[in-house]
Amino acid sequence: MRYAGAQNFAHNPVPGYDAAECVLATTVAEALSNVQKDVRALGLTLLVYDCYRPAAAVHAFAEWAKRAKGFDPAHNPRIAPRQLLTDGYIAARSRHSSGGTVDLTLAEIDGTPLEMGTGFDFFDPAAYTVSPKIADRARANRQKLVKLMRSHGFSNYSREWWHFSFDREPFGGKIFNFPITERQ
Repeated sequence: MRYAGAQNFAHNPVPGYDAAECVLATTVAEALSNVQKDVRALGLTLLVYDCYRPAAAVHAFAEWAKRAKGFDPAHNPRIAPRQLLTDGYIAARSRHSSGGTVDLTLAEIDGTPLEMGTGFDFFDPAAYTVSPKIADRARANRQKLVKLMRSHGFSNYSREWWHFSFDREPFGGKIFNFPITERQ
């Protein structure tokens, strides 16, 4: 879980992520498990970056965008942080906060991510799922991920190839704000 550590666009652990655990509503976790079975049959695995996101973390992202300066080649090489809010890359409300959305990619069994054209949390049109600005191999990998996820009831957010929401939202979009802690 990227936001429990410093390997993310904020370069710090994010409030609400007290552990690197994936929390999802049961029906969503079951559907994702079925995706993983299909992916394993292809000799690959899923690599999950984020699941449930506490509302406090969503608020922290918005605050970061308001105060951060400059560009980051790994995350926002051409869009200023404050503009990430107005352009919709960072939102004041997230579907992640209801436990029905997941950020992920396809990877080799050893955990090496497949080529997707951009990294995770890359705030740029090149991250759009059907971006024409990526190589054919990355485009094919994105299409494969979308097809696998769609076959188990997930829809892709077209501006982020890694972002998928379960179609049958288990809590009707209710926002939660409990912290993510170590599994007991």
